[in-house]
Amino acid sequence: MPWCPKCGAEFRAGFTACNTCHVKLVGHKPDGTEKIEELPPPPGGWQTESRKKQRALRVLRALTVLLLALAAVLLLQGR
Repeated sequence: MPWCPKCGAEFRAGFTACNTCHVKLVGHKPDGTEKIEELPPPPGGWQTESRKKQRALRVLRALTVLLLALAAVLLLQGR
């Protein structure tokens, strides 16, 4: 299993880089002696995908709140 030499996270087979630290993974559990090789940032920067995910999460949270409020109103009207 690949491991991140910086944060120590374990990844499934097939991963080559840590999605948090942006470093190449090593094939063994890190013991602190590994050379940490930083990856160059993608053309759009590291935050591009993260901003999209954050926006999607905000939309999902808003929809969840609206659905819960609607369910509460409907339940209270039934009493």
